[in-house]
Amino acid sequence: MRKRLLVVAGLAMTLTAMIAGAAGAGQSPAGSYFGSSPLVCFDGTHDGGYYGLCSMKSGVATLDNRTNDATGTANSYDQYSGIYPKKSNLVGKAIADVKELGFTYGGDAATAGSPRISLGIDTNADGNRDDYAFISAYYCNDGAGKVDAVNDATCTIYTGSGVYANWADMVAKHPGYRVAGTPFVIADDPGVWTVSNVQLGQVPALRLVPPPGVRG
Repeated sequence: MRKRLLVVAGLAMTLTAMIAGAAGAGQSPAGSYFGSSPLVCFDGTHDGGYYGLCSMKSGVATLDNRTNDATGTANSYDQYSGIYPKKSNLVGKAIADVKELGFTYGGDAATAGSPRISLGIDTNADGNRDDYAFISAYYCNDGAGKVDAVNDATCTIYTGSGVYANWADMVAKHPGYRVAGTPFVIADDPGVWTVSNVQLGQVPALRLVPPPGVRG
């Protein structure tokens, strides 16, 4: 698992930079928001050069990575799809102060890295991203598809520099760590998943069902 997530850390860096730029500019990397939802889709197909599709309806995102690459075979690093909040109040917050971080998933069985939360970490309080915390549904779920990184004591947290038994373990060992950059949920393995009940520090709090007359 550690090796798998270290490999995808490079992709996480690229996506985080892209997401931060899009959020600052008030637009999605995929070029569109979805109704009034505070979540935004992104995927390799719309970004160009990769595969994978994200779609959203009534607050439920579908991350579809079934499209094969140009060689006709599924490649673990040729496709990705995911979602991120238009605005997150987690940015700059001490990890000890993070209270809600998770989502509910369905569809294919989780893989070692998909779907997962990728959370930038500032390890030295300089305001810059130094590492990532990866919360994978494979290693963090209640058996019924719920990922609760903060409150589930069995939720293993992987970072580029270490592995923690759970969120409390990471906080205890690194109380000075802070969230750096907008967190996001991503799948970058072949498969198709639904993601809902997302908690990534949205402002305002995420409303899963769009108002009447607005398509999600």
